[in-house]
Amino acid sequence: MTPRLSLNIMLILSVCYGAAVAIVALTTDDLVGTVALIGGIVLGVLWTARSFLLRGAR
Repeated sequence: MTPRLSLNIMLILSVCYGAAVAIVALTTDDLVGTVALIGGIVLGVLWTARSFLLRGAR
């Protein structure tokens, strides 16, 4: 996977996550915290892994 492709995938996932949290926030108040927590952790781990992998490639 090229660095440019991984960046595009991560940006798309970040936008989808933001849209999902917005939709959940509009429909119910009960799941917002859970969705935000799980999505935030997953995206944080992915961004961190991407940065470590690209740092090693340079």
